[in-house]
Amino acid sequence: MTDKPTSATAMVVETNYLIASVIEAPLLQSGFAVVIATSSEEALQVLAAGQVHLALIDFRVEHGGSDGLVARLQQLGVPYIFCTAASFEEVHEHFPNARVMAKPFSDDDLLAAVATMISAPDARLGN
Repeated sequence: MTDKPTSATAMVVETNYLIASVIEAPLLQSGFAVVIATSSEEALQVLAAGQVHLALIDFRVEHGGSDGLVARLQQLGVPYIFCTAASFEEVHEHFPNARVMAKPFSDDDLLAAVATMISAPDARLGN
């Protein structure tokens, strides 16, 4: 990632605020605006209230069905990645095509995953 500010907003969906803050810091330093949601319900409210360009989700927060957070992100075309200590197999059992980043991870790994996510052909940053 470059040091140039972006106009993208990242939503971090994590029940543990300390972990959310650790994820938030490198995103802020890279120029992202960051919104933290501590539940799927709160994340859905954030999505309804404004523009979110990408989401980083703790898998333990979202096991939702068709009306859940992931379904809404997909409807809006918002790229997402699960940041989780759950196994890849467990995540893919529920979300077969989801991007997954295993916790713990470094800031560099996080930023590389975000860069890949926002540069994907199907990413919609709305800039």
